Amino acid sequence: MNTEGPPGDRPIMPGEDRLTPGEGLMMPGAGPMMPGEARRAEVDTDTHPEDDAGRIADAALKPATANRGSHPAKRPPYRFSLAGLLMLLSLIALGSGYIVTLVRLRNVQAELAVLRQETGYLEPTPDGTIAAVRLTSDQPMTYRLRVRVPQSPPYRIAYSSVWPTDASAPRWFAAVPVPPGESVVVVRVLNDPRDGRWKITTLRRAPSGTRRVATVLPAEHIAKFRGSHDWLSTGVTRSTASFPGGESLRILDERILAGEGATMLYGDKPPDQDMVGVYAELQPDVGPL
Repeated sequence: MNTEGPPGDRPIMPGEDRLTPGEGLMMPGAGPMMPGEARRAEVDTDTHPEDDAGRIADAALKPATANRGSHPAKRPPYRFSLAGLLMLLSLIALGSGYIVTLVRLRNVQAELAVLRQETGYLEPTPDGTIAAVRLTSDQPMTYRLRVRVPQSPPYRIAYSSVWPTDASAPRWFAAVPVPPGESVVVVRVLNDPRDGRWKITTLRRAPSGTRRVATVLPAEHIAKFRGSHDWLSTGVTRSTASFPGGESLRILDERILAGEGATMLYGDKPPDQDMVGVYAELQPDVGPL
């Protein structure tokens, strides 16, 4: 049997314990070793058992590492960059601010609706028209209104406490001029504490100033105002009433229903006696009353 071969392929025979030049060294379970690797083999054979355990663990991990290298790792389903995260936070902040503002706006609108209902609100109307609305009043025989008039023609508020028999309108006592724009009008029937006389007064309050006019009431009117009677109201209400410019608007028509004449208000002829009440009209300031 020919055992000769290349220097690196000759197996180590039993009993051989040294290396000869050109010969390889076979380790159990390993391939032939070149002469230059003899020292490293000797060092490797003199290792601690723990090092062997570490090499075994490394060898066990190598297949998993190889498989991981052949198949790319799965990426997370959602990935955010810093710019995307900042954009998301900005959208959340804007949405939260919008919701808070919307809730506050609705609360303010509800409070405004209640305030308008309590104090009265004159709705916007086309230019050149006149408008009026009744305001809340907590005093007897006290009437508060808000009116709006155009630049031209000039307007006034005429007032009275009697509608004469067979007349088409009340007999106006006096009038208060109304400046263009909005004004608050207060018409009252009261006992003037300064002189102790009963009067009907009309006060107009506007940004340009305040104007007040009063008329002393006759005795027969005072008796009806101080008595207990039913009233009929046909003036403007809590809803805005408007008319074209140049026309008149009856803003107050508060009639006292007393006597036989009250039963003929809706008949085919006017009552046969004077109708006492509180009357006021927004009319063009042209000509006599």
